[in-house]
Amino acid sequence: MKALYAFAAIALFAVSSFGQRELGAKPTKTGGPLMFEQAVFDVQDYDISVKADPATRSISGTTVMTAKAVIPSDVIVLDLDTPYNVESVTENGQPLRYVRKDGQIRIYFPYSKQVGETIKTKIVYSGTPRVAPRPPWVGGFMWEKTKDGADWISVALQNDGADLLFPCKDHPSDKPATVSMHITVPDPLYATAPGRLVGIKKNGDKTSTYNWRMTNPIGNYSIVFNAAPYKVVKDSYRSIAGTVIPIFFYVLPEDADKAAGLIAEQKKYLKYYEHYLGPYPFRSQKVGITETPHLGMEHSTNIAYGNHFKYDADGTDFLLLHEFGHEYWANLVTASDWRDFWIHEGFQSYMDALYQEYLHGKDAYMKKVAATATRFRNKQPIAPREPKIAYQVYMAEPDYTKSDGDIYGKGAYFLHTLRYLIGDKAFFNALRHMAYPDKAHESYTDGRQERLVTTDDFLTTAEKDSGMKLDWIFEMYVRQPKLPKLVSHIPADCTTNCKMLLSWETPNNMPFPMPIDVVVNGKTQRVEMPDGKGSVTYSGAPPVIDPDGWVLKQQ
Repeated sequence: MKALYAFAAIALFAVSSFGQRELGAKPTKTGGPLMFEQAVFDVQDYDISVKADPATRSISGTTVMTAKAVIPSDVIVLDLDTPYNVESVTENGQPLRYVRKDGQIRIYFPYSKQVGETIKTKIVYSGTPRVAPRPPWVGGFMWEKTKDGADWISVALQNDGADLLFPCKDHPSDKPATVSMHITVPDPLYATAPGRLVGIKKNGDKTSTYNWRMTNPIGNYSIVFNAAPYKVVKDSYRSIAGTVIPIFFYVLPEDADKAAGLIAEQKKYLKYYEHYLGPYPFRSQKVGITETPHLGMEHSTNIAYGNHFKYDADGTDFLLLHEFGHEYWANLVTASDWRDFWIHEGFQSYMDALYQEYLHGKDAYMKKVAATATRFRNKQPIAPREPKIAYQVYMAEPDYTKSDGDIYGKGAYFLHTLRYLIGDKAFFNALRHMAYPDKAHESYTDGRQERLVTTDDFLTTAEKDSGMKLDWIFEMYVRQPKLPKLVSHIPADCTTNCKMLLSWETPNNMPFPMPIDVVVNGKTQRVEMPDGKGSVTYSGAPPVIDPDGWVLKQQ
């Protein structure tokens, strides 16, 4: 095992799709400090109507936003990407004054909305939406063709924001409680979206409108649609909560014969995630998979899938495993600001590795975790304290056209190290409680189970379940970028009753009382280092330090 987990030896995983990426384009802005004119209201519902025309690559849309005022104000600001024209802004049929500037709509009311008062704006808009230059990482619309030449429309928005599709409050801290989408597309296209299908309307002009309703809170970037001549393959799964959940796979006709196999894998992933994290969060909605022309994305209840039915040797489809896991780490538990994006990607990357332990045992897990060390560069804190735009966390300075992989690989490795420190029982309890704080939350299906979280929430959870003070390990691994270095001193020409000295070198002399495993004469022992220093006595061959690579450190 010792040589197996040497970082340099695990090169085969270095090209993982969830590591470093050359993207060649910078996403548009989403998130960041919340401006006052957006902090004054809380979105309750979006009712979105979109007519998509693949012939002209254009859309026309209407969005009705219902919100509650939380601070008195006579002005609000919504985001809408610059290629769109705003045709009207009204409330209760009455026109409102608005100013369009720099991808935002500043809307003025005739009087200040008071706390608790309903805000209901209707915005009519149209235009040629931004085409995604590198989906899904740099997003927008995709106007593609199937193998048979049929239109294939897809939308991906995570790093760019939902304002590329509809006018919204484009910030992760405000998840609408409900969303309706009415997607009109040319026949014979079938449009998919989050939630449940309410109905299909044949319009008589060779178009159809697909009406979807999501009754759970949903992140803005999951409010998307896809359209193609999909075949709908149905199945179901019985949750550990006892609920029978419908499964829908919206698959291209040429791939319909492969759908059953992927659904069978999907059921395995459901069982796995429920085992560690609790019931599937969206039991009142569906498990949805939509085949897309891009790799994938964790759109809530409607996972985008573009892995072309590629399976690992053990049958795992890594893309579906990863994206579906985001139903927990992104959709159930949502970072309240992009500065905590690692909770989505680091947690899920860890779950990717843990699946190997679930299937094949500890050795397979350790090998998978070791591989993550090739996929990050320690360029920036994975959980900075100041608010961030999405691409500032996901991409690397200075041009934000490439990923450093830190929130994925380093986030996962930090969790691996935390597991070593606090032990399996406390660690897995903390994972479960991060997803569902208590048993009551596991029974909810109406949205109360969903939470906006921060890194400090996880610190509090881990401390509670372990009974340990853990601020020092969070400070080291997530609040600043540099790694600790373990220095060892072995006395020369000593063979009997020798003492090896160990010490941690840390950035700015940060406290780091991290224990470390050593192997002495074939036996593993944990060396405690309460003040950042420790020692071990041995005879014969020098001890082997951290043979299994539990602790994230400089090499």
